[in-house]
Amino acid sequence: MALSAVQKYVQDQSSGAVTEPTGGSWLGAYALYLGITEPVNDSWLQAICEYHGITSPIYGSWLIALANHHGITYPEGGTWWMALAYYSTPGPVVPMIWNLNTNLWNLETRTWN
Repeated sequence: MALSAVQKYVQDQSSGAVTEPTGGSWLGAYALYLGITEPVNDSWLQAICEYHGITSPIYGSWLIALANHHGITYPEGGTWWMALAYYSTPGPVVPMIWNLNTNLWNLETRTWN
């Protein structure tokens, strides 16, 4: 089965922890993985951007701002999502520390040590 560009980006950024969309949304699933519980202005993309410290869109686009955050300046593959899917670096693996872990338990796939 082929991955969508958004799905690949989410799976790479979550180091494979996000394996399915939430409510039909890969971005919603990634936001929940990050601990974001509500979209901003009805947008999971904007919520993810704000989580990463991105405070305004570039050329009116939150997607371009997210790509810029990852050091991507051109829509390789024809779209910004394709560029993000193939050229963003994977996010760090969040350690599993009892009482300090901030991941949502029902989205976690790693084994507790």
